[in-house]
Amino acid sequence: MGREDAKPSGIIANASRRTLLRTAALGAAALAAPSIARRALADTPKFRTVEDGYVTIAMTGTMPVTGLKDGKIIGSDAEMIVAIAEKMGLKAKPSIMAWSATIESIKSGRADVMCGDMGWSVARSNAMLLTDAIYYGGNYITMKKDKPFSGSMPINAMGGHSVGTGQGYSYVPDIKKIPNIGEVKLYDNVDGCVRDILAGRIDFGVLDSMNVEYMLLQNPDLDLKLVPVQPNSDYPNLSGKGRAVLGMNLQNPDLFDAMNAGVKWLWKTKQIGEILARNGMKSPDYLVPTATDPRIGVDRDAQGNILGPAAHTPKDFSALFS
Repeated sequence: MGREDAKPSGIIANASRRTLLRTAALGAAALAAPSIARRALADTPKFRTVEDGYVTIAMTGTMPVTGLKDGKIIGSDAEMIVAIAEKMGLKAKPSIMAWSATIESIKSGRADVMCGDMGWSVARSNAMLLTDAIYYGGNYITMKKDKPFSGSMPINAMGGHSVGTGQGYSYVPDIKKIPNIGEVKLYDNVDGCVRDILAGRIDFGVLDSMNVEYMLLQNPDLDLKLVPVQPNSDYPNLSGKGRAVLGMNLQNPDLFDAMNAGVKWLWKTKQIGEILARNGMKSPDYLVPTATDPRIGVDRDAQGNILGPAAHTPKDFSALFS
């Protein structure tokens, strides 16, 4: 075979040139990749947290809103923080404590964010940075099945009875002003209050309904029932519909702004409903806001700007959640 036969045909020559060009381009991209990665890393904001690279969550570990299983953070509210933190380039780390300790841990800087069906209130808005609502929930009274209430229960019917609720719960001031109210006993956890109801040591419990619902789901033979509270404007925290939020230190607005952008992202991508349902909170009512917003004029204005002790001009971290 002569050298003439060894010459590549036009098609093969063109293919060879294309291969060479493609290989060169891939090589250039490979060389550029570390540079791009470095730029992306450099563009990721550095957030001030208790532990570098982590966001520490103050939580009670009470399902279905917060929990820990086989070393993994679970529960609706906690899982939302995990999803947001990942977008912020952070890992989530739990710090389990009594509910009464959570707010103080945020104020003192021992934890970065608190959650667990934490209802918005005026007092909390003066103590912390509070995100937009992550879901909405009505209030219920926990009682033994033989109590003569069904359908709904007027708040004043608790007069003359002993009532239990959580230490630091926003319901406490309203319960204490019920006419002729008996003993108001405060608990560090839901289990302790439920045990006293079952034992007859107290008559009623004002607890986060999803905690009790989850308990009944796991133990359907428990002698308990949940009865909705009748709306009563004299008791704004105890009746009507509340809004769950995430809380952060007043001195850490950047972390708050990013977390709040993450909450908006969860709503936009419909992940809120998915996370709630995965944790047994399947009612569409959790996604329906109240007709009026009690935050207006307190820690938000009508345009959503932040007011009060938490007032600041938010930084735009929406690019982290694109």
